[in-house]
Amino acid sequence: MKTLTLNGFWTLDVSDNLYCGVPATVPGSVYNDLLSAGKIPDPFYRDNEEEALKLMEHDFLYSRSFQVPPELLREERVLLRAEGLDTLATVRINGELVGEARNMHRIWEFDVKDVLREGENRIEILFASPTKFIKQAYAADPADGTTDAMVGFPLIRKAHCMFGWDWGPRLPDAGIWRDISLVGFHTARIRDVRVEQLHEDGAVTLKMHT
Repeated sequence: MKTLTLNGFWTLDVSDNLYCGVPATVPGSVYNDLLSAGKIPDPFYRDNEEEALKLMEHDFLYSRSFQVPPELLREERVLLRAEGLDTLATVRINGELVGEARNMHRIWEFDVKDVLREGENRIEILFASPTKFIKQAYAADPADGTTDAMVGFPLIRKAHCMFGWDWGPRLPDAGIWRDISLVGFHTARIRDVRVEQLHEDGAVTLKMHT
């Protein structure tokens, strides 16, 4: 199996030309990248939370170029493995739609071999506004939760504490928050391993299942 990491330097653009070409780091997030670039004040300081929350009415585009070596394309299958996309993500490589994500709590894998080319490639991941989403989802199918959080928060598969809690601010961040890579392999691969414990007569036997 061959792995090509896509972590590192990306570029962030915020919709409506609010911010363009902001240097971004993956893994990371919108708030962290804008704070590091000096575009916003510390969201956790005093009342800055209120302005930071307004920012989440926008959409966010992460993009970068990357080089694909010929040996990766010789693999039978090549997957884009995104271990954390927060949350409403549309993924394109070389302008082609390769997948969509709607859950920050899981790993996403998309078959991308057919859209890759040897040499330079470009990936773009567009994150839609989480606050607009919960407003629209609540209007269509109301579902309530704690009154400490924003209305509609149970309707999105995203860390609910980001929408406010009795102890926390309303800062529903977005971005590529875990590793992202290309994975190439032939025939088969081990996706997961489960270890089973058998306890008998004071001894423990381990069985591994793949």
